[in-house]
Amino acid sequence: MSTIIEIFKSNKKILVEVALCKLVEGFFILLGAATLVKFISEPSEKFLLATFGFFAGRFFIASRADLFLARLSMNVQTFFRKKIHAQIFESEITSGELLTLIFDTVQALEDFFMKVAPQIFSAIIFLPIFLICAAFTDFLTSLILILTFPIAPLLLWLIGKATAEKSARAWAQLQKLNGDFKELLSAITTLKMFGRVEVGAEKIRAASQKSSAATLDVLKLAFVSSFALELITTLSIALVAVTLGLRLVAGVVEFQAALFLLLLTPEFFLPIRKFGVAFHVMISARDSLERLKKFLIESPPINGSIGKILMPPNIFVDNVSFTYPKKLSPTLRGINLKFQAGKITALIGESGAGKSTLLKLLAGILQPTAGEIFWNDLPTSKLEKNSRLSKISYAPQAPHLFDAPLIKNFTMFDTLNDKYLKKFLAALNLSTLDLNSAQKLSRGQLQRLGLIRALLKDTPIILLDEPTAGLDELTEQKVLALIKEISPRRTIIIATHRLPVIEAADEILKIN
Repeated sequence: MSTIIEIFKSNKKILVEVALCKLVEGFFILLGAATLVKFISEPSEKFLLATFGFFAGRFFIASRADLFLARLSMNVQTFFRKKIHAQIFESEITSGELLTLIFDTVQALEDFFMKVAPQIFSAIIFLPIFLICAAFTDFLTSLILILTFPIAPLLLWLIGKATAEKSARAWAQLQKLNGDFKELLSAITTLKMFGRVEVGAEKIRAASQKSSAATLDVLKLAFVSSFALELITTLSIALVAVTLGLRLVAGVVEFQAALFLLLLTPEFFLPIRKFGVAFHVMISARDSLERLKKFLIESPPINGSIGKILMPPNIFVDNVSFTYPKKLSPTLRGINLKFQAGKITALIGESGAGKSTLLKLLAGILQPTAGEIFWNDLPTSKLEKNSRLSKISYAPQAPHLFDAPLIKNFTMFDTLNDKYLKKFLAALNLSTLDLNSAQKLSRGQLQRLGLIRALLKDTPIILLDEPTAGLDELTEQKVLALIKEISPRRTIIIATHRLPVIEAADEILKIN
């Protein structure tokens, strides 16, 4: 509930704008129907133009409401994606569940805001206005509307109970399909090597068929619900029309009043009819919201405090072990190390010894399975997450290149400093790059991009994973010279195999 309240509070202005648009649209519908009745009773050019103007205004206002809802949808999706990204490393969620959560689950919310939310707003605002107008025009007709209206929501509630289980099954199958597909892609080289690609493809094909069958079951129920709602609303409109027709013949109701009510009745039931068409979208959105709330509840962010820590700190790795999920043997076992403050430390060891894993533990990307990492005498598990991350720069072996201008890639931490950026680019032979365009980089250029990102963040702790691997000797010397230049008052840890890096370090630590 707190998540929903937070969303409402942050988007209060948009919700008010949508409500106002729907209110104006409702009055335009009433005025359009009234002027049309007037034109039929007393044909006149001014009544025809007024009718056209009111109905044109109605569609214009409806389009404005859709724009506001599109903005609301984008805000809500951004809200949930930020929440997921903030807690992704504290969660034990599988890759298939994560893919489904970030893409399909959040996408279902967009469908809700674009297809269901307009009908909800219309029903909340239009129905009371139209009922009041109907009551003032003819009480019996308003009574028929009141008595027939609850049938549709009751039917939707019954269908919703039947749909819930099938919808959950469809999401589970889609989640499994995402996981299997990711697993196949990650292992495609091995499968091809042993001639097992077709077996993997068959597994994906079977999962896809099960997912399609489960989704089709949901769509069948959605079709039935739409048909049932159309039938009920059509019968309700027919009941009003027949009653008005008989009373009109008997002279109990006036022609203009009867015609106005006949024009108003389809508009009264229109939100319910449209709601039936998008009913399966609402079911998917409801299940998606439950999954998102469950993820956020089960993966609470690690809260803590940060005291006054002398920066840069001495870093102590105290009996740290780490085992990757679903792995039997630990990658690191009982590691004890001390990284001196204000020095460059080369972290060495054989390939597979766990150097990259240790850097991720130091960076806070992974959490130790056992043991603790200290900054001076303060355990990092007790530190507030954002405070900890703000003091660490981490450059992995293969930094990610975003599909954006290079200037955005270099300054992704909002640390644009033209003076230092130009200096670092010149020092690392990257001055010729066009920073205002998106372009591919070689592996060596990508490594240097990661280094510049870390340096521009300007933190007291810098973690570098093989920053000179694959570089020529001259470029490697330039990278090391730049690291040496910025090393005062920083704790720099470099995982490396390279002899020049080891020779340039102040200290050397080895893990087995």
